[in-house]
Amino acid sequence: MAINRRNFIKGIGAGVACSVLPSSVVFAENRKLFSGDRLVFPRLRYDVIVVGAGPAGIPAAIAAARSGARVVLIEEDMAPGGAPVDMFVTFMCGGPRVGLFRRLVQDLNRSYPLGGRPSDTFGEAGGDGKNHWWMPSSFQQAYQRMIAEQKNITLMCGAPVVDTLVEASGNRNRVKGVRVMRNGVFQEIEAPVTIDATGTGLVAATAGCQVMYGSEAKSDFGESYGLEVSDGKVQPCTQMYISQRVRNDARFPIDSFKSGVLENDHRRWAQEQNREEFYRNNTGIFLHWGVSVFCKDTTDPVQVAEAQAKALAGQSKMMQDLQDAGFCVHLAPKIGIRECRRIKGETVVTVDDLFNGTQPDDKIADARYAIDAWGWNIPEEVKRKVKPYGIPYRALVPLDTEGLLTAGRIISGTRLAHSSYRVQPICSSIGEAAGTAAAMASLNKTSVRNIDVRKLQSELEGYGLFDASK
Repeated sequence: MAINRRNFIKGIGAGVACSVLPSSVVFAENRKLFSGDRLVFPRLRYDVIVVGAGPAGIPAAIAAARSGARVVLIEEDMAPGGAPVDMFVTFMCGGPRVGLFRRLVQDLNRSYPLGGRPSDTFGEAGGDGKNHWWMPSSFQQAYQRMIAEQKNITLMCGAPVVDTLVEASGNRNRVKGVRVMRNGVFQEIEAPVTIDATGTGLVAATAGCQVMYGSEAKSDFGESYGLEVSDGKVQPCTQMYISQRVRNDARFPIDSFKSGVLENDHRRWAQEQNREEFYRNNTGIFLHWGVSVFCKDTTDPVQVAEAQAKALAGQSKMMQDLQDAGFCVHLAPKIGIRECRRIKGETVVTVDDLFNGTQPDDKIADARYAIDAWGWNIPEEVKRKVKPYGIPYRALVPLDTEGLLTAGRIISGTRLAHSSYRVQPICSSIGEAAGTAAAMASLNKTSVRNIDVRKLQSELEGYGLFDASK
């Protein structure tokens, strides 16, 4: 058969449809996929939409599916995983490690240990005080397994969201779903509840939600610590990479690195060891925090590309030293972005909530991590002033918007508070709570504001999310 534009688009389009969508969705109503020369994908309907298959989005989708909701999990990349897979953020900071996140790290230790065998001291809580990290591909495999166990989840990769479906609803906008790009063609997906787990707040921003970006003045939210005047800056971006010994005579060039080199299964970072201790460990594989650069607008793809180019140029000498010493370098496909939009919600988590160890009545996740605002010279005694605190459900509910929840690092909080709860264990718990809440709202045909928060908390407790001692 001659391959012309029409046949090429038709073949590719139908193939994508069959590979991504269950046959019952595409063919049950005998819908035509073409109208004349125009490729047409049918509108899809689910109970819950989750946008972003990363550390918050995957737990959100799993939690919603196990509650009985039909879920579509949409990811712009060609594979799920998010930060640990495409930014190489494979070392876990913060806690507690509970719920689905605890299961993830236990699976990583059991199935994909860097040393070839599981750590004997890893512990039920998913840690043993040592510096454990795993290969990015291991996260992808572990996450894929967790997703596949839930038959109610349709995973859609390589499908960037290009718009949010919104209608006016009284004094609020109502999010009805999203529009994605599939193989060059738009497709609309609807659901009673959508979860924005993008890490960038893209869905909420295009829905018209109030966006917070960069540093506030401490007076903006009555914080006791912060800037006197807002500067609008976000945390710097870091290019992560992994170095691995490939020659028998390789000797790690430790003198080329001042900070940010992590071994696996040791209690101390590479730079904290004396030379004899370091070479005795002889691990042969290291996780690197490469060069960090400031990006004024992490929502702008041009500025992000410029930041990545600048970071690569800044660490080229270190990477060459590794190659000369007998090591290869696995470079993260994407530069690590710590901070982007935050979506203003029914309440705003502040740094004083962290200092006071606030446990809100509508708590849906425990959090435990110091202030970690890169690029901001904060005294150690202030960083360590944080007590175990709770994430309120209201911080997941955007102002003036129905049908939408946020999950992960984009929830409602100030920049200083965000620097603590942005880490993966906490984002995972937030996502698991958001997915559970979304299913409750969708299946009970009520709004995300009107769910029974006490029932939500009871369900989360049953899944082990409030085991703050771990």
